[in-house]
Amino acid sequence: MSHHLQYTFASRLDAWIRHMKTAKPCHTQQMAYELVIESWIHVNAELGASQEFLKALRRRRLCEEHGWRGVNTSVAHWDLDDDRPVRIYLHEDGSIVVQQMDSQNLQILFTLPGHRERSGEASARCA
Repeated sequence: MSHHLQYTFASRLDAWIRHMKTAKPCHTQQMAYELVIESWIHVNAELGASQEFLKALRRRRLCEEHGWRGVNTSVAHWDLDDDRPVRIYLHEDGSIVVQQMDSQNLQILFTLPGHRERSGEASARCA
């Protein structure tokens, strides 16, 4: 998704990871997706992204047509920016992993484990 922003990708990524560190665990892959995209929209809006760019982000869905791979599997992934080697993995239990994909640097940048249900707790109680 091409766009012109006054802040670098690295600064937006850092702000997004800081925002994600305050998030509560998710229960499902779909909930993890919603958290990821809402947080990415929030950070980009705070950093002055255009309304056009924010609208484009809001239209995105967890589907292959919008760049997600492995949809309907236990782990879906999306490359956050076409020009930057950062990949987001969403696990079916709601876990989120963000990884630097540069061949020289395969570092994990952020993880948020999925919500772990206590035995006997119904998933319908998800907040």
